[in-house]
Amino acid sequence: MCISNNTCKPHIELAIDVFKAQTPTLVNSLKDFFTVLPSPKCVEEILATALYQLADTDPDACRWLLRHPHYLKPELDLVELAIQFAREKLQAQGFVPEQDFKFESNGKLDASDRAKARLIVDNSTAERLILEEILQISH
Repeated sequence: MCISNNTCKPHIELAIDVFKAQTPTLVNSLKDFFTVLPSPKCVEEILATALYQLADTDPDACRWLLRHPHYLKPELDLVELAIQFAREKLQAQGFVPEQDFKFESNGKLDASDRAKARLIVDNSTAERLILEEILQISH
């Protein structure tokens, strides 16, 4: 991470608390508060870590955030995060981009049934929610 875990932990916990509130103005205030952090990459990492932890502790709040991905932009692009995760997982399983799967301009995944089936196997809670809410893939 961009800063030590001990330094990061309070920021992650704060982000989780803000996400649980499900209030857009609080999310914006959080992002404004995080401008004091060392770099935009650091802010992105904290927000992503908080999102992944939120999925395990409060899936409903995580779904709310995933259904409103624009609340975290530009600091964290949830659509790009979902695309990157799906692309890496499919390629690691031997699927070929543009042949077995591709992403449309709106971020929607166009893939064979076999590729979609492999994509939803063995995921964390956060990864499953990201696939369901952002890429519209369910099992």
